[in-house]
Amino acid sequence: MSRKYVVVGVAAILGSLLVVGCGGEGKSTDPYAEVSLQQATRGPVVISKRFRYKLRNTEIIEKSGHLLLVKEGNIIEVIAGRSIADKLGGLDLNNVEFNVVKKYSPFVHFKCEQIVSGEDTVFISQAGAIDYPALTPASEFKSKDHDDYDLDRLKYNRTADLRKTVDKQFAVKGTVSLVEEDGDEVWMLSGQSSTVRIVDPTDGVSIILKMLAANNMEFDGGITFIEVEPWPDRKDNRICGNVEVDFVRYLDKYVGI
Repeated sequence: MSRKYVVVGVAAILGSLLVVGCGGEGKSTDPYAEVSLQQATRGPVVISKRFRYKLRNTEIIEKSGHLLLVKEGNIIEVIAGRSIADKLGGLDLNNVEFNVVKKYSPFVHFKCEQIVSGEDTVFISQAGAIDYPALTPASEFKSKDHDDYDLDRLKYNRTADLRKTVDKQFAVKGTVSLVEEDGDEVWMLSGQSSTVRIVDPTDGVSIILKMLAANNMEFDGGITFIEVEPWPDRKDNRICGNVEVDFVRYLDKYVGI
């Protein structure tokens, strides 16, 4: 075969690949391959330039800050983007598609670049880092710093005992609820007879708290007791104090440290 025919043959092959990569028509400039969550996470593999995908028909089950939990069938995945929960405001959540890039670190998730709803396209800023939650399979999770503790050992009317728990770390079980305090929504963690207030939950923890509350599931996690509620307030609200959530279990994974 002459060099001329070799060059023409290679050019033809490259041209056909470019047409396939553009959706088979050679005209589309959309870099996002339309896939299901099943295809994007578990296959069969759909070829896409730099793992860019268009996710449609995904149910948004929870959102907080920079994170979304989306569901398709029995598959639940994370979509991340700067202020993505706020960006969804005003959009028809039953008619949205996410243009995303599949990422593999710190765990498999999707980084959102655009949200499309009808004629509206919302662009997600790619500036700034996102504080991703740590996800650990329950079978591998161990915490040497948190001792098992019965939440009901905390008594709102025993100030001296409560002060001794400040900065202590406990592994506890209980129930969570979202209540309104001074116009703000605040998470409470309760045992049978005691309650503490959860402060400064991360986006990842907030999503899991919402999932637990929505499904009437038990809180199983680690907390740090950081502050005793002032006595005048304790007399009225029976809240022992403030805690931070260090980790919390949801199904087969722990979210947190």
